[in-house]
Amino acid sequence: MPTQIPDQHEVIQRIGEATPIDLIVVDTAFFGIYPMLLGPKNQRPPVICCGVNPMFLSSRDCGYCLPPANTEEGQREIAKERNRIRTTFRPVHNKIDSIMQRYAVPPMPSFFIDCLYSLPDIVLQFTAEAFEFPRNDMPGTVRFVGPMLPAKSAGFKEPPWWNELDGSRPVVVVTQGTLANHDLNEVIQPALMGLADEDVLVIVAAGRSDTETLTVPENARVAPFIPFDRLLPKVDVMVTNGGYGAVNHAFSLGVPIVVAGETEEKDFVAARIGWSGAGINLKARYATPEQIRTAVDAILTDGQYRDQAERLRKSFARYNAFDQLAQAVDELLTQNEWKKSTTHSPLASNDNSSVFGSGQFR
Repeated sequence: MPTQIPDQHEVIQRIGEATPIDLIVVDTAFFGIYPMLLGPKNQRPPVICCGVNPMFLSSRDCGYCLPPANTEEGQREIAKERNRIRTTFRPVHNKIDSIMQRYAVPPMPSFFIDCLYSLPDIVLQFTAEAFEFPRNDMPGTVRFVGPMLPAKSAGFKEPPWWNELDGSRPVVVVTQGTLANHDLNEVIQPALMGLADEDVLVIVAAGRSDTETLTVPENARVAPFIPFDRLLPKVDVMVTNGGYGAVNHAFSLGVPIVVAGETEEKDFVAARIGWSGAGINLKARYATPEQIRTAVDAILTDGQYRDQAERLRKSFARYNAFDQLAQAVDELLTQNEWKKSTTHSPLASNDNSSVFGSGQFR
């Protein structure tokens, strides 16, 4: 990650030389913005950071994967987790500080992960506040704006089995997303095995076309891709490895979740699903068929999970991420126009230009 900073920073500088910049929008993995954020504020355009992952922000009130605790023991565990993460990533922090020296800017004012949320002018977290651990020490830069849901699908051709989604039996969708789906034995195959004898219709959204190795029971249907805006309204339970986008989409429609995932940011997502009460966290990367069957049965028979998922749906419905993004852009552009009228910014101009930076691809 730190090794990308010079190249990312240079790209921004080159764009600024060729095309005047009024606003920069990045995600939480684009560390190349740090030299600019640590430099003089009046010599840079405003920056919006988009939280496309669960929050990696440390806090006195909760952990990265530990929800708020009211007991001394729980608070000690939060502190231990925070110290463990900082110790583990201290070499990364030190490397970033060493890179910052070449740009003649101050070192990171706090732990580098926390700076993702404190240094930008605005941080837009793409989820509902109800699906994030509460913090009393949240930076004032952070705004919850709801999920950035995909556009409505067009041209989708319904598969031959689509009429089976008629409500005659519960529908369980199983997915490992499009990133961590190289090993279908993590969630998809165990789900197929565990639910084979249950009175449910299992829909596998594989995210890939080479699914010939799967053992598919009679009550299951497999497709390389199904638009979730068409499928999720017909679903009773989602079984997933915890991709942030899919989870937010499911909760925006009140679908409870069974999650088994530990790679990338997925253990962070899984922890929040379990804490929310709207799903069950299996706390494993490789779920067993028995674990999945038991969890799906619990969600289908215990109304508390559906009730909590409905609570989240109502919370999500209060947001419109696109409107909030537009509002934040307008707000900062207006402020930047005022700033440019009082001082000169080498990367700003009257043109309606912007830079979008991403440190990851999904």
